[in-house]
Amino acid sequence: MEAWVGPAIVAAVISGLVSLILVQLNFRQGRRLEQARRDEKVRDFQIAIRAEIRSELRNLVQYDVGRQLEQVKARYESDPAYAISVPRPVRQSVFEALVGEIHVLPEAVIDPIVLYARQRNAIDSIVEDMRAPGFRALSRDQQLAMYEDYLNMWDAWRAFALAAEAALNGSASVAGPRAGLAADGRNGR
Repeated sequence: MEAWVGPAIVAAVISGLVSLILVQLNFRQGRRLEQARRDEKVRDFQIAIRAEIRSELRNLVQYDVGRQLEQVKARYESDPAYAISVPRPVRQSVFEALVGEIHVLPEAVIDPIVLYARQRNAIDSIVEDMRAPGFRALSRDQQLAMYEDYLNMWDAWRAFALAAEAALNGSASVAGPRAGLAADGRNGR
């Protein structure tokens, strides 16, 4: 009986060790796959948000807001019936779709993206105020002051967009051969 108990116990111990090793290997492989999926999701989110910021940045860098203000002031002086009208900004469909998942992004990119988005929302608010019927009821000086605030907000919006794009470009998840936009809106390659 001693001869039978020895090999049976050794076989059971070996079987147990093999099972334990297989369970550990499966667990580690599952964790690696889960991390790879998360990394891919983070990378995809950052690329999508960066694309949306770049598309807006192309629009933001093409305008000289100082010159626009001077043109509008000149128009106000020459035409007493004139009142500025501003277009609504285009919806941010990508950002709106991903805003609920912003917490998965690296910490270094969340802050610049949130600052950019908040400035974008402030622009949306002032545009709605300037499109409201009460805007035309304001004095011409108040209208011009509000328009000047709007243009100053554009400068800040542009700066926040550039900072957000730089943070996304600098993120290890999306770092690649593409450089950001140059200050004149052209690709920086």
